[in-house]
Amino acid sequence: MVAFDTNVLVRVLVGDDPAQTKKAERALVEHARGEGVFVSLVVLAEIAWVLSAAYEWDRTTIHDRLSRLVRTRGISFEDLELVESALRGYRVGKADLADYLVVGKARSVGAELLTFDRRLAREDGVTLL
Repeated sequence: MVAFDTNVLVRVLVGDDPAQTKKAERALVEHARGEGVFVSLVVLAEIAWVLSAAYEWDRTTIHDRLSRLVRTRGISFEDLELVESALRGYRVGKADLADYLVVGKARSVGAELLTFDRRLAREDGVTLL
């Protein structure tokens, strides 16, 4: 199995650099068909942030593209259950995907999350300081 960095998957999703996109797509197909591709929670959070901040994609587009990526055969995600839950929260909520990953991880260990983020504090198990 190989792990992909944020910039490789962003090239696949955005396709804005023809040379890098071709290399990234070729690597994705090769490794997904072979030993598999691993995507960490950090990389997933970074992808969502890059697509929003740098490419100005809207939430719906980001959610749809990441959901398709999660369902791609040959790609495995760190803590898939957490990823799917965070994507559901992101689809209907106001916080960033990274926030939903943080909340989900806290819940998974039975912890209450304390935050200064008013949007995030609307979630169950989150308390505004």
